[in-house]
Amino acid sequence: MPKVTIALSVYNVVDYVRASLDCIVNQTMRDIEILCIDDASSDGTWDVLQEYASRDERIKLWRMGKNGGLSVSRNKAIELATGDHIIMLDGDDLFAPDMVELAYNKAVETGADMVLWDYCVFSDEAELPKIIAMPSSLLNFDADDKIALLRRPAFTWTKLVKMSVLRDLNIQFTPGLTKQDIPIHWRLITSDISVAVLPRRMSYYRQQPNSTTNRRGRSLFSLAKVMDIVGDDLRERGIFNEYRNEYLRSRLSLLQGMQDFIMPELKSEALAMIRERYDEEAWAYVNSPECELTSRVRDFYGMLDGHLLPRLRYKATLAVRSIYRKLHN
Repeated sequence: MPKVTIALSVYNVVDYVRASLDCIVNQTMRDIEILCIDDASSDGTWDVLQEYASRDERIKLWRMGKNGGLSVSRNKAIELATGDHIIMLDGDDLFAPDMVELAYNKAVETGADMVLWDYCVFSDEAELPKIIAMPSSLLNFDADDKIALLRRPAFTWTKLVKMSVLRDLNIQFTPGLTKQDIPIHWRLITSDISVAVLPRRMSYYRQQPNSTTNRRGRSLFSLAKVMDIVGDDLRERGIFNEYRNEYLRSRLSLLQGMQDFIMPELKSEALAMIRERYDEEAWAYVNSPECELTSRVRDFYGMLDGHLLPRLRYKATLAVRSIYRKLHN
């Protein structure tokens, strides 16, 4: 039984998957299972995976019969993994050569059920050394502060988790949604598990114009739906009140972000989804002393309430941002 399963989810990333695989097969920790889940790629990605598998017996391949999305690929990885721990990665990103070893050693030293580390975003690999050298946002971070942990990015590819924890909690990604790692992040953090952090940038997210996280279309509606899932789960487990304020802060912020960034022709549909969710409880939070929303987000909801001054401030902020983007394009 390998100490760690690295589950690599890939779909039509033939231009990048070799670089990702090189980062994985050359990890300083050798006792790993490399589980590659191909979500029915049609661009030659599967051929590259077969090539690498023929040279490294640690690599195991699984090809989906049809494209089901990242959630389906990750659920299959959880089903097939044989390692004590798992790290779920995407096939177009890059990773520090000692990422697995450091994360695993941290888990062993601390007895943590989950280890989190830092990341950076790049579009040009030449930028990476400078970006990686920047101080980590996890320096002096309190791993026992659940609210602080919930406010960390939800990315699955910055986590090492015990397989027994995933299976005991029956962790499953919701098919058909992007941003599917948000409910998983909330479920893990709000469960009775121990967490350790590594203040190092060890995952390097490749920013592509056509990547899922950059789309401004209907995929952004998932921001509303995943937070519905989070709220339902907190209520079912009887811990909603414990996390109420943080849940409302996060949900309202994501909904406003959805409205801001979605393409113009979908804004009316997005606004209708927001109004459905801007209920009495959300209104009470926005207008309470405990509200931690940014001024722009508060102005957005003040505008929904029909107040003139928040509307003027919000529209002015959007205008300034639009001018800034045009000047820097």
